[in-house]
Amino acid sequence: MRRDDRNADRMVALTLKAGAYVAFSLIVAGLMLQSVTGSLKIATVGLVVLLATPVLRIMVAGIQFLREHDIKYALISAGVLGIVALAYILRVQAL
Repeated sequence: MRRDDRNADRMVALTLKAGAYVAFSLIVAGLMLQSVTGSLKIATVGLVVLLATPVLRIMVAGIQFLREHDIKYALISAGVLGIVALAYILRVQAL
């Protein structure tokens, strides 16, 4: 395994960990504050962060592939990101 591969794996893992921890913290804080404020806005932000984390992971992986000059996998990442964006757009229009 090359050093670049390990660094890329670490970056992707850090992205997923940070997203999960931030989302968890926001959800817990939002649920605790709900009893005081009556609002679930902070918990909702936590859920949005949780849902956005995999998308951010795809973006980080695509950037890492570009840095390694691996055009094939960078294009695959861009395609997956496009599919996710299209699914979101179609879902929003259906509502």
